[in-house]
Amino acid sequence: MIEDLTNSYMPSAEAARILGVHPVAVAQLARKGKIRAVKIANRWLIPRAFVEEFAKTYIPRRGRPRQKRRYTRRQT
Repeated sequence: MIEDLTNSYMPSAEAARILGVHPVAVAQLARKGKIRAVKIANRWLIPRAFVEEFAKTYIPRRGRPRQKRRYTRRQT
């Protein structure tokens, strides 16, 4: 039973290595529902087949997009 679980699912750290992101980012994707995952004992487990398919199209992006700084004119 446990061997079937380890063969068909992988932890978020391993999925993060395959996707090229931080494990926290994988947890966020799971929470948002963008990747299929099961939470067991406070850990996210992701199906291996799903990660392999998802990695083909996923493009990791770093952080927030930059916003142009708005300068205000000083009054004299």
